Amino acid sequence: MRDDRHETLTRWLDAEHADSDDAAEAALLELFESLPPLAPPAGFADRVMRRVALEPAAPARRSWHPRILRAAVAFGVLATALSLLWVPELLMVLGRMVSMGDILGLGTASVVDLGRWLALAARIGEGILTVAGAFAVSLTSPAALKVTAACLAVSGISFVVLRDLMTRNRSWRYVDPIR
Repeated sequence: MRDDRHETLTRWLDAEHADSDDAAEAALLELFESLPPLAPPAGFADRVMRRVALEPAAPARRSWHPRILRAAVAFGVLATALSLLWVPELLMVLGRMVSMGDILGLGTASVVDLGRWLALAARIGEGILTVAGAFAVSLTSPAALKVTAACLAVSGISFVVLRDLMTRNRSWRYVDPIR
């Protein structure tokens, strides 16, 4: 049986390699048919259902009492409806308080402030780029590369040593027992 499956697998792989679709499909189907069927052991479903039947059902919990929830929704709808009665008067008052010149002044001030923020961001960005460029130039020299490599080596060795100390078996003989 095992040699037959091995032969079928070899035929399928050869057919795939040769780009023979029909032969590959037939060999793959034969390979799957030769596999043992997967089925749960006898009585599996009965054992699961018995176990589920033994466990008590969790009681349904409500976080809000239905009447309180309905009253809260009704109060919200009523408050919204009453506030809609004042919207026209509020718009008329605001219309008299704000003129077109105020709106244009606000827009102009916003554009000017945006320009100032962008100029500040450009100056800060230019400073950051200057510092990064200085670091890049210093790292192109062989001496700076040696120092950087030495620092990386020291930190890597330190990491390995500290990790070893932390994970080592802590049964040292020269330590006095705690009493």
